Amino acid sequence: MRTLRDISRRLLGLKLLRRFASVLVLLLADGVAFLVGLTFESWIWDGGSDPALNLAPLLVAAWIVLLAAFRLYDRAPVRRSPGGLVGAVFCWAGLVSLGAAFYPESGLGLGETMFTAALALLCAGSLRFLYERALGRIYRRGFGRTPVLVVGNEEDRTRLRRMMGHATDAYVLAGEVDIGGGEADLASLRETLDRTDARSVVIVGAERLPDDGLLDLVHSVRLRGIPLRVVPGAFALMRGRTILSEGMGLPLLEVHYPGLDNTQRTLKRVLDVAGSVCGLLLLSPLLLAVAVAVRLDSPGPVLFRQKRVGADEKVFVCYMFRSMHRDAEVRQAALEDLNEAEGPVFKIKDDPRVTRVGRFLRRWSLDELPQLINVLKGEMSLVGPRPLPVRDFLRMEEAHKRRLGAVPGMTGYWQTSGRSDLSFEEMVRLDLYYIENWSLSFDLKIILKTLAAVLHRRGAY
Repeated sequence: MRTLRDISRRLLGLKLLRRFASVLVLLLADGVAFLVGLTFESWIWDGGSDPALNLAPLLVAAWIVLLAAFRLYDRAPVRRSPGGLVGAVFCWAGLVSLGAAFYPESGLGLGETMFTAALALLCAGSLRFLYERALGRIYRRGFGRTPVLVVGNEEDRTRLRRMMGHATDAYVLAGEVDIGGGEADLASLRETLDRTDARSVVIVGAERLPDDGLLDLVHSVRLRGIPLRVVPGAFALMRGRTILSEGMGLPLLEVHYPGLDNTQRTLKRVLDVAGSVCGLLLLSPLLLAVAVAVRLDSPGPVLFRQKRVGADEKVFVCYMFRSMHRDAEVRQAALEDLNEAEGPVFKIKDDPRVTRVGRFLRRWSLDELPQLINVLKGEMSLVGPRPLPVRDFLRMEEAHKRRLGAVPGMTGYWQTSGRSDLSFEEMVRLDLYYIENWSLSFDLKIILKTLAAVLHRRGAY
């Protein structure tokens, strides 16, 4: 048993190392591509004395953030995404042009900006193409293939398995979900996605599913940020475009969503990435000071890692500064009778498990700052419904689980409206209101109101 655990840890380490190496290669390629474009623009337009070169670190950072926001570093099976790359470049050019209008000394006029963007796009596209060719050779040797989850009835899945076995290089079958009864079993789908860590979903025989069941399945996969493709049939429920999959051996329909919705969600991801990166960098002295204080105050780890339920009931590890004694979770069962909160959540105003430093951290919400790591990883957002522990989720009613229809956030409408002073039903109502009325301006408003709530320490304990 111990040997099996050691082997599993080593395999997990190799898997994470491959993912890290893949992202690192793309980051370096994109950074080099941008610097080449900026350098050529400087020599051609200004003979090598372009003042914009002084802003190169800031411009490169904006370039990388936008590429990340367009999901060009995700672990998708089809890594080549010309549309996403072009969209990111246009967004970068627009933001830089807007910044140059307020800061003319930058030396980046519209012509220089567009020329730099065009050269960077050409270089990035070329380097990514070369990367794809090298990756294809690795796939053909059986390494680094992307796990795929197939959804359909037994006959359709068998046919797709046979085609994948003959044609696929980049994909490997990770699991299957049956829809033989004409229904999409979302619980089975979620369990299989969590168990197999599949990074793509292919639906066979989607026309056999009722409209509501199919849309629930699509919404579930979408919340997890996993690419969804459908084997063409009588499928005409959503807008899609025909693509030739890499190595799958058959044409697929890739599900897309309304452009406005995608644009706003992309901007939300830009805000999340930029906010989390800036927060981690600017607050690093404070984070270090808090870590030292937690360590000196009581024995135990600095960070508290707790499993919480996020979008589409996906369980993830949430990071916080430890504000309780290290045996807090063991002692919770003995304190259930003292629970002061209504509904499935657990809350005690004067919780005896909280440390001295922990009480200060909670009062000023400093214990939640490590969740910026979760935001950067895409498991959380800056704004959204608060993720609840697994214990609370298991006690929720089905109606309450509708709040899991959005990516959880560090702050939300609930936190700006009373926090722990509100009942669980009020929290759910506010979360559902946020989901149904979401907009980017709503997020910005909540962020500003959160700062005021933290300063006034309303409902924090």
